[in-house]
Amino acid sequence: MQRDKGIFKPTRLTLVAILLSSMLILMGGAAVAPALNEIKLAFPGDDFLVSLIITLPSLAVAIVGYAVGLAADRFGKVKVLFLALAIFVVAGVASYFLEDLETILVARFILGIGIAGITSTVTALIAEYYGGVQRVKVLSYQSAAMGIGVLILEFTGGTLAEISWRTPFLVYLIGIPILAMAVLSMREPRMSEEDRAEIADIVAHEKFRKANYKIVALCYVSIFFCMNLVFLLPTSIPIVLADLGVSSSIVGLFLGFHGVANAVFSILYRRITVKVPPFRVLGMGFLCMGIGFAVLILFPSVPLAIFTLIITGVGVGMIVPSLVNTLAGEVTGSNSGSIMGGYGTCLNFGQFAISLISVPLLAMLGNSYYEVYCLMGVIAIAYGIVISLWSVRHYRRLQQQRDAERAAAQA
Repeated sequence: MQRDKGIFKPTRLTLVAILLSSMLILMGGAAVAPALNEIKLAFPGDDFLVSLIITLPSLAVAIVGYAVGLAADRFGKVKVLFLALAIFVVAGVASYFLEDLETILVARFILGIGIAGITSTVTALIAEYYGGVQRVKVLSYQSAAMGIGVLILEFTGGTLAEISWRTPFLVYLIGIPILAMAVLSMREPRMSEEDRAEIADIVAHEKFRKANYKIVALCYVSIFFCMNLVFLLPTSIPIVLADLGVSSSIVGLFLGFHGVANAVFSILYRRITVKVPPFRVLGMGFLCMGIGFAVLILFPSVPLAIFTLIITGVGVGMIVPSLVNTLAGEVTGSNSGSIMGGYGTCLNFGQFAISLISVPLLAMLGNSYYEVYCLMGVIAIAYGIVISLWSVRHYRRLQQQRDAERAAAQA
C-alpha cells in the first residue's frame, strides 16, 4: 500500500480487486441460470417463482440501491463494499442448503442487497481513485471485466449444474478471495485540496445548467426495455437449449458468449462514436438485439441460438455505453445523484419485470419461447427504427442550432 501526504494511492492489487468485484455486478444474480431447467424440475408447477430466482436480486437492487448509495457516502464506500461482498457470499451460498423455494427467494433478495452495495461502490471508487486518462482506461477495463464475468460465472454455474441443481449456488464462494484482496489493498479515498478546488469550480459553472428531461426519459425507457431483453435470455434460453440437447455446462459457456460480445463492443464504443453519434448507435443496438431474437423462430437450432446470444451481446455493448454517455452529458453537480439513481432503478426494474412479462406472454403464445422471442424481437426492431429516425431529426436540429450560433457570433 502506498501513501503520499495522507492520500491513498491505489496499487495493482487494488485494481485487480476492483475489476474482480465488477465481474459480479451484471450477472451476479443470474449466475445460476444454467441450472434453471433442473430447478424447475425440482419445483414443478412453480415456473414463475423459479424465474424469480434469477430476477429477484435485481428487484432488491432497484429497491435498496439508492439507500445503499447514501450509506456508502455516509459510512465509507470501502466499508460498504466489504460488507456487500460478505453478504454476496453468505446469501448466495445459502440457497445451496435451503430446502423450500420461498426461503430460497428470501436469500436471493438478500443477495440483491449485496449486489446493490457492490454496484454503488465500485464505480464510485474508480472515479475517486483514478483521474483523467487513467480513469477512462480503468472504466473500459471495468466494462470488459463485466463481460468476462458473465463468461466465468455462467460457465462455472453450468459446470456445477451437471452435479445437481443446488451446486451452482456454490459459485458465490468466488466472493471470498475477492473480499480478501479488497481488504488487503483498499482504503477509503481521500480527496486532495486540488481535487476539492476542481470540483467546486465545476459545480459553480454548472449551477445554472439544466438537464433535458425528455432525453433523460428516453434513456430511462431504453434501459428498461434493454434489460427486459437481456434478462429474457438467462430466464429462458437454458430451457430452450436443454430441449435442443445441450448440457448445462455448455449452456453456461454459450451464455458467456453474450457477455464477451457485450464487453468487446463496450470497449469499442469510443471508436464507434467518433463517426456515429450516440443515438444512432443506440438505434443500431436495438436493431441488433431485435434481429437476434426474431431470427430464432425461423430455424430453431443450436448454431442460431449461439448467433442470438452473440448478436444480442453486441447490441447491449452498443446500447448501455450510449445511454451512460448521453446521461453523463445531462448531469450536473446538483442533479447527478437523482438522474443516475433513476437510471439504476430503471435498469434493475427492467431486469426484474421480465419475470412478470414473460410468463403471461408464454401462456398467450402457446408456451412457445420461440414466439416470445419473435414478438420481443419485432418490438425491439421497431423501437430501433424509431430511435434511428428520431436521431436524424435530433442531430439535424442540433446542427442548425450550432450554425445559427456560429452565424450570430460572426455577426
